[in-house]
Amino acid sequence: MSERRILITGVGRGLGLELATRFVERGHTVHGTTRSGEAPIDLAGCVRLDLRDESSIVDALATLGSTVDGIDLLVNCAGADARMFGAGDDARGPFDFDAETFNAVLDANVTGPMVVTREALPLLRRGRRPMIVNVSSQLGSMQVAARKGRDTAYCVSKAALNMLGVKSAAALEPDGIGVVMMHPGWVATDMGGPAADLSVDEAGAAIVATIESLTFADTGRFIRWDGHDHPW
Repeated sequence: MSERRILITGVGRGLGLELATRFVERGHTVHGTTRSGEAPIDLAGCVRLDLRDESSIVDALATLGSTVDGIDLLVNCAGADARMFGAGDDARGPFDFDAETFNAVLDANVTGPMVVTREALPLLRRGRRPMIVNVSSQLGSMQVAARKGRDTAYCVSKAALNMLGVKSAAALEPDGIGVVMMHPGWVATDMGGPAADLSVDEAGAAIVATIESLTFADTGRFIRWDGHDHPW
């Protein structure tokens, strides 16, 4: 595949770092975001971005826009669960949350990616075969979340991210910008834990291969890491 200009949020660790590393190895030009503005690997650029701070997102994309002509792929990978905002491991049921913690998860996982995408649109419109991949979760599926998922705020946020993706796909269809929602698998990151089904290496390899196979015909889909459809 020809070289693509890629922006990945959350490249400081976990899956975002793995995807950035693999895309660089495959010869793509990769830009990233972290909350510190520094990346643990050598990228074309890394900007400071806090998903819960709209002005931070606006500034980050303005900085990126001053250095690149366009973006061919945006991967909204950064996210959080309620434990990152102080919720106890066993206190994440639907009625365990105070409003501040619940809304913090929604800010990080839904509102943040919405603002990132909004601010990236001028660059995406100048991209080649532009595509947006929103890293969602099986726990955003109504069918799956009815049976599993302890963190209600996280489940709700990923369901909302899926709806944002569906609405974005419809809105951006005239521009030829594709939008895909992806369940990355249960991955052994800090969030996923050591008992997860997939190692970061396994998930990263599969996700990169799937992303590189996507075309505009896939817009609006909710897929798994291996490219198969995921139930809504």
